[in-house]
Amino acid sequence: MEYFNAIFTEQETSVLVSIPDVEICETFGDSWEEAYENAVDALAACLSVPETIVHAKSSLDTLQVNHPNAQIIPVPVDEKIKQSYEQTKRFNVIFPQSLLTAVDEYRAREGWKRSAFLAVAAKEYIESHQS
Repeated sequence: MEYFNAIFTEQETSVLVSIPDVEICETFGDSWEEAYENAVDALAACLSVPETIVHAKSSLDTLQVNHPNAQIIPVPVDEKIKQSYEQTKRFNVIFPQSLLTAVDEYRAREGWKRSAFLAVAAKEYIESHQS
């Protein structure tokens, strides 16, 4: 799993988080746990934007020297959260009625929205047929 080192700095009423290797990726939390959860979300959101500048990863030693009063904590890139931030595009699709009925029956049983089900099905099909 990919991760980026984050700088966690405790303030009077919150914990500030900065991920220096991802341009303008900052957040905070009222507690350490909330700050960490928000950091995972913020990192995924930042990385989902194609224009985000990502620098070469800073070493743990360098970050600790430059931020002696902070905790350096690795934050994982959560691909599921990152995908939830990905821009979507609407388009029309024509299906045979019987296939659309089968799709709707299946996705309703599983609790999916039609577009989410079709996106997952298309992705899985493409991944299983790539050489």
